[in-house]
Amino acid sequence: MRPVVMAALALPLALAACREQEQDRPLSHTPGVYQGVEDQTLTDEEVRALQQRANNQNF
Repeated sequence: MRPVVMAALALPLALAACREQEQDRPLSHTPGVYQGVEDQTLTDEEVRALQQRANNQNF
């Protein structure tokens, strides 16, 4: 009886560890190296808009 109870308690835990969002994630870390998706470059218009917003914050 006891092994059945232990198995019944362990099953949800084992299934929770297999969530889809946790699959294919990096398992190692290299300090100083970004391993994520490369950022998109900003257009000249977007750069100007950000510069203007930064200039508006000068006191």
